[in-house]
Amino acid sequence: MARRALKLKQDVKQLETVAGRAGADTIRLWEGYRDQALLWRALALLQVPTTLLCLILALVALYTSDPIINVVPDPLPGRYSSRELPDRTFISTATDLVNLISSYQPGNAKRQFRAAERMLWEPALSQFKTDMLEKELRAIVETARSQLFFVDERKIRIKRLPEYDRVVVRLPGTMQKLIGTKPLPAEELVYDITMTTMPRHTKYNRYGIVVVNIDSRNATFSDFE
Repeated sequence: MARRALKLKQDVKQLETVAGRAGADTIRLWEGYRDQALLWRALALLQVPTTLLCLILALVALYTSDPIINVVPDPLPGRYSSRELPDRTFISTATDLVNLISSYQPGNAKRQFRAAERMLWEPALSQFKTDMLEKELRAIVETARSQLFFVDERKIRIKRLPEYDRVVVRLPGTMQKLIGTKPLPAEELVYDITMTTMPRHTKYNRYGIVVVNIDSRNATFSDFE
């Protein structure tokens, strides 16, 4: 009986020793992660009031603000003089036209030429129908010709002719043609697009700009420095 009691005491001491070691290990583990735990605790304590403050400010702004939306009105029917329109408007119109008539593939050339036709006015309109919609379009289909025209934006020039109420935009660039899949030598080309204004349509022609002449020719960029 005495031996059993002694054995029991020894087992209890061993358990206490193991428990003490486990507690020490737990303390050391806590000490190792204490800094991180304190950091996360500080962030949590900071985040809660910050989030509440942001929500309060958002609600205050929502219910007290008076939003003002500035909507640019559409141009009314009438006519702009070329003097009233900025250079960038004419440059944009000229660039759109040149892209339509000089960068195409056989499958979309006709569609692009028809879109360009709506931007023209006499005498350019009649000339365009003869040269582009009849002769040029036929040649494109028969030879499977594609081409790209890269405008050199650094050398774009604009000239105003107030006595005639006209504006001329000069667009130099590089023309690259392909017959089928065979590329031809690149050419340096310049377009001179002459424009004026007419009574505008609020849907189809917001500023009433029409092209009255298209001139293209081979030239070197040094001619326009």
